[in-house]
Amino acid sequence: MATWLFRGNPRDFDINTYLQAHRDIRWYVHQQLLIPEMHLGDPVYVWRSDGGSPGTGGIVAHGFLSGPAVVRADSNFVTWLRKKPDISIPTVLIRLDDIRLTPRAGCLLRMEIIQDAILRNLQAISIPSVVNYKLTAVEDARLDQVWEARRVRDL
Repeated sequence: MATWLFRGNPRDFDINTYLQAHRDIRWYVHQQLLIPEMHLGDPVYVWRSDGGSPGTGGIVAHGFLSGPAVVRADSNFVTWLRKKPDISIPTVLIRLDDIRLTPRAGCLLRMEIIQDAILRNLQAISIPSVVNYKLTAVEDARLDQVWEARRVRDL
């Protein structure tokens, strides 16, 4: 089982509204060489880029792969995009189980991530133009630990 980090840019679509409106989402798989390693049930973190709002980027959601990477026609998904999509790019289905869009809600901001001795080495930091990242076992364990520690608990 692999753990994934998928990046979305607010310049491309309204990522906050998209995540709030749906528990079942689609995500493009631009790094198609990774598709054979993607399996149902794999954990996924969603990274929101700054997208013109400095200091807002970071990990804002968690879920699990719930559908394979295939080319899908879906007019509803397309309506979220600010530009015409390339319909030849496969998408995966993700079932979200945790959405944290603000620091108060427990998101992990990029500025916090780069201060962590392990997470600062995430490819999302060093190669920000990529959409899909496979985490190493060490990155996965550390991110799981930090994400859980930031969980906002109801009192």
